[in-house]
Amino acid sequence: MTGENTNSGNTGDKGKLPNSHYFKIMGYLLTACWVGYILAISGGDMEHPMFDYIFTVPLAVWIVGMIVAKIIQVRTKSDRP
Repeated sequence: MTGENTNSGNTGDKGKLPNSHYFKIMGYLLTACWVGYILAISGGDMEHPMFDYIFTVPLAVWIVGMIVAKIIQVRTKSDRP
């Protein structure tokens, strides 16, 4: 009733996310920031030169990130990077 954890015998990392989740969340946030930035500087004008990169840059970064994660996974011989 005092708000303390009554399950003190459980010492596992129940509330902790794996590192891959943190990288995915960071990727989602950076993608949203990039799209917002392009929309802000182009004013929503689809004829603006930067609007051509609204989806290609995040897609390229996600693909490179997946390749790097696979390389790290192979080198460390772990199940997840």
